Amino acid sequence: MTANGLAAALVACAAGVMLCPSGAAAQARGPVEVDAEPSQVNREQPVAVPDPRDAPDSLSNFDLGPPKGKTNTGTFTFGGAIRARYDWRFDDASRGGVRKARENFDFDTLALKAAYDSDTIFGAAQYRFYGGSSIYGPRNGYRGNPGEVHFPMFAYIGYKFTPEDSITVGLNQSPFGLTPYYGTSFLETLGFAMGLEEVYNFGVKFSHVEPDFNYQVGFYPGANPNAFGLSLDSARYSTNIVRADPYVTNGTSNAEQNMFIGRAEYFVLKNDTASLAFGASIWHSDIYNFDTRQTGTKQLEGLHALGTYGPWGFKAIYVRQDIDPKNPFRNDLITIGGFDFSYNLATRGNFVSGEVTYKVPDPIGPFTVVPFVGYSAFYKDKAAFRASERFTLGGAWTLTADPNLIIYTEAAIGRNDPYVGVGEFNNGLAQGGENRWKSRFIMNIGYYF
Repeated sequence: MTANGLAAALVACAAGVMLCPSGAAAQARGPVEVDAEPSQVNREQPVAVPDPRDAPDSLSNFDLGPPKGKTNTGTFTFGGAIRARYDWRFDDASRGGVRKARENFDFDTLALKAAYDSDTIFGAAQYRFYGGSSIYGPRNGYRGNPGEVHFPMFAYIGYKFTPEDSITVGLNQSPFGLTPYYGTSFLETLGFAMGLEEVYNFGVKFSHVEPDFNYQVGFYPGANPNAFGLSLDSARYSTNIVRADPYVTNGTSNAEQNMFIGRAEYFVLKNDTASLAFGASIWHSDIYNFDTRQTGTKQLEGLHALGTYGPWGFKAIYVRQDIDPKNPFRNDLITIGGFDFSYNLATRGNFVSGEVTYKVPDPIGPFTVVPFVGYSAFYKDKAAFRASERFTLGGAWTLTADPNLIIYTEAAIGRNDPYVGVGEFNNGLAQGGENRWKSRFIMNIGYYF
């Protein structure tokens, strides 16, 4: 999440006296609009937790393979989403630096998408528009117009060799860890803020998907590109390694290249009552530094598990991160960004995340409800760097009469979390911020068409 472009606004934002973009990247979420290689194995769900009474193939949480069971003639579909959001920040600050609560109800996102599917060819694209909100407003250097910041989410084509095997080319989700999401939260986990969760890059991916076993391998020459916004290099959907904006203290100037990424997963149990799967992932890439003109490396290894039992569901993931950015002065942090804002991340440490969900069997009023509770954390290797943590408690509310309407309500309690509380954004994921617990409440109302 980077900022804008006006130096005065950037300095004020860093000082915590204006509305900084903590949580701007949180505008990512929305399960019904995913469409990243949509599949019978992971068809779009009206709620975030698969119903274990569905057919066994629907129990996977992953967007892994191409669509199945279509006609030879092919089918075009068009749609999108429009969303609004309510934010209640309990640890915000006034222009004088006095801590106070702040409320905002804003336009959030307009997304437009198109998809094509046949027995052999498939493809999809989605484009996002942001702006006209408290995050993208004059306090952060923007004009405050809807659509002022915009970029693609994904854009790819693919070919099906067999019902199980396919290849995808273009801007697609990198196959790492729990895909498409590590949890149910609209904010996603700290993994999204770190650039681990739901990352889109340009490249080619091979997918093999069976009911009980699947794997994907991909090569990505470059990251999700910078598009239209005020930041130097961060007008993009997912969190990537970027060139820092001027307001980022100790910011770096890097780009990720030549990414080799793969994951595999096996279901040890899958029936109408319960499911249990384990998986592993690996990510290796080059990190080019624009200042030193040297090339470093990035290495991630991950283990994950997920399962369901009746209406209950759980997800868990562990990721080891080692990045050598070849920076000119210090290698213990690197700048990352997305949604037109940038900030720092510690280069070495361990990420963990876990979530439990429950699908309420009967509607509550007009809604089908999935409550969830989650925890994610980044424990950094450097002793002087404080751990980043987040607890999330919330629910996904789907209008029973029209599942296209989904409302997320959630409270986030974080420490050194760039999305929670003033003073944490620039370096919360690096050396840390104030190292005290802060909180926020968010409601996102979306209609997916």
